[in-house]
Amino acid sequence: MFKIQTSFLRIALFSLVIAIAGANSGCEKYSSPNKVERHIVNGSWRLSSAFIDNVDVTSTYENYSFVFSQSGDIDVIGDETISGNWSTGIEKNPATLSLTLTPFDPFYHLNADWTVTTCKKDRMTLELRGASAIDVLIISKVQ
Repeated sequence: MFKIQTSFLRIALFSLVIAIAGANSGCEKYSSPNKVERHIVNGSWRLSSAFIDNVDVTSTYENYSFVFSQSGDIDVIGDETISGNWSTGIEKNPATLSLTLTPFDPFYHLNADWTVTTCKKDRMTLELRGASAIDVLIISKVQ
């Protein structure tokens, strides 16, 4: 009898883990490369939150807006306009957004292959996992 109860408990626990994992993967459907590409080229975006190495650097980028073109160019408009490139990888669930901006300063923190963890028409969350911290960017569409 004890073996039957233990087996039932293991099956129930395994089912719970599968259910939780399925519930957490719901946001990943929003981060396919096609969805990222479709949303990001519509309008201009601002960094509404930026944490690099556990430090809030949002104020460094608060006066800039980012315009992504379908051809893969980025214009960053602020005190001066700079340019760069963007692309999505072929990975799905989640997608990758690669950013390359020049001149390098103050955008060196943004030049990376970011994992798109959420993607909506007006907001995206990007993460970069490093050895010591997870960097997070939240970009919001300018209204």
